[in-house]
Amino acid sequence: MLRCLAALALLAAPVQAEMLGGADDPAFRAALTTLLAADDPAAVATLRDLAEAGNAAALVTLPLALIWVPPQGNLKEKNAQRQVGGVKAQDAAAEAHGATALWDLGRTDTPEDLPDRAAGLLAAGEPEKAAVLLRAWVNMTGAFGDLPPQLLSDDSPAMLGAFALTSRLTAAVYQDGSPLLEAGLLLSLMREDRLAAWMAYVQLLETEPRIFDIIGSPLAGTGLSAADTEARIEDARAVRAVWFGYSVDDIPTPAATATRARDALQGRTELRPVTDLCQAHCPGSLATCEAAMLAFPGLPDPGFTVLQPFSDALNPAEFAASDRGLLTLIRPRHDRAAAADRATSEALDACYAGVLKRRDQISLGP
Repeated sequence: MLRCLAALALLAAPVQAEMLGGADDPAFRAALTTLLAADDPAAVATLRDLAEAGNAAALVTLPLALIWVPPQGNLKEKNAQRQVGGVKAQDAAAEAHGATALWDLGRTDTPEDLPDRAAGLLAAGEPEKAAVLLRAWVNMTGAFGDLPPQLLSDDSPAMLGAFALTSRLTAAVYQDGSPLLEAGLLLSLMREDRLAAWMAYVQLLETEPRIFDIIGSPLAGTGLSAADTEARIEDARAVRAVWFGYSVDDIPTPAATATRARDALQGRTELRPVTDLCQAHCPGSLATCEAAMLAFPGLPDPGFTVLQPFSDALNPAEFAASDRGLLTLIRPRHDRAAAADRATSEALDACYAGVLKRRDQISLGP
């Protein structure tokens, strides 16, 4: 019931702008700053003491800190370290903070409540956590049924929306469905210039082109000129190429592709972690830094950032500026194209090349 009420409250609320009580407490700031640079059990203990004393920001951050730095000692001691006021820290934080309740440490037992939880997290300014829940919904349902509206908005990763659209259209064509209905949906979204729809078209064109032999090509129906059509296709291909975890036959990403992806992603929430990192470390070369990061390691997967503090406890830009933020957002890749993409990245922006070197030297050991 608590989590349902929290979801309803947040669904009607604007993006939260106010910081939690205690977020500016010097003791909280000092403990969190320490934890963003090192796995320090003493700093976790400080957060717990502050939470016991009523600091809301410390209470909301404590469950994440306990994952960063797991408790030490025997089972009784570990359990004690995980509690605030005799209650599990996660439960206490969920009782006090709607976004914590909605996130629920990323639990996705059933798909039914995932769209509403994601919508609530978007309203609370937590787009990465929302995207993880939406991805779970797509994976668990195959994206059948009513599509959550936020899935195809600028607040969600375009590739996630593309997967949902391709899943629906493929199932409709090859299994039991309404191919013309799904093809009509894809066309209508392409007409609206939804990046997810154009990426779905490119995804199908490159992986399952026979579908368009069956349903026909949607391109003529968009009403776009040949030049505009080609531009949207190339934008979609560029964004697809820099999506972390996806590469076509391990082909290296050219600098022009990364730059094009950066331009295509302007105004989309999924670029925010890239912008935050570059603004924090390379403000004098923001555009080329963003392109360089998209070249290597690529557009960060939302799942990478789910353990960063909630945005009303710590500004995401401050997280991106920290050592823990660098380790989170710049994940090493081991595919065959990684070395070439890193070389491309370093050539695109000298400042970002320095950030990569700094990241290589970071250790969060106590």
